[in-house]
Amino acid sequence: MRDPDEYAAGAFKSAVNIRTDELEKKIATLPADKPIVFVCNTGARSGEAYYMVQDVRPELKKVYYLEAETIYDQDGSVKITKPQ
Repeated sequence: MRDPDEYAAGAFKSAVNIRTDELEKKIATLPADKPIVFVCNTGARSGEAYYMVQDVRPELKKVYYLEAETIYDQDGSVKITKPQ
């Protein structure tokens, strides 16, 4: 749920980047047998993605979003803080 430059600056190791404007086209391809966690830098776009998936594919039960600010360090670590 991050812009390409945000994603390039750092991401969770198993992350797959899907931009918000591409998500609706790709919802049908999301796996039903694995948890899906949407993450963005602040929680806003990830929340938007979560609700979009709930509307389009309500049968997906293991869908979540991270409502937090994320900062990725060069060493691969991530700082997660509650939004202000």
